[in-house]
Amino acid sequence: MATNGESARRWLAENGQTSTPERLAQIRQNIAKRLAALPDDEEEEARGLLEALDVMDGYMTAATPEASAADDAVALDYSPLIPTGDEETAPALSPEEKRARFQQLLSQTRHS
Repeated sequence: MATNGESARRWLAENGQTSTPERLAQIRQNIAKRLAALPDDEEEEARGLLEALDVMDGYMTAATPEASAADDAVALDYSPLIPTGDEETAPALSPEEKRARFQQLLSQTRHS
């Protein structure tokens, strides 16, 4: 198991291409468990394990380009949710006109 960034890079160079994503996730989880179990006075080993986790995360993210490409392909709609006054507004209808249009729509749906 990788204990620092360099050993993680070396292991990934030798085994990364042939390891399944599940195996990579398991190794990453084992490193995280080892880090969580360290006593507070083991700062040097903790830094090495954090670096190993960073290397593993970077490799696993780069190994799934379709997921990051899909995230990049999403186009966000930043248009206003409420009218800003620039839009053309629909003409105001009287209650009789509203009722007549509703009746017209209702009769169209019954005949189709």
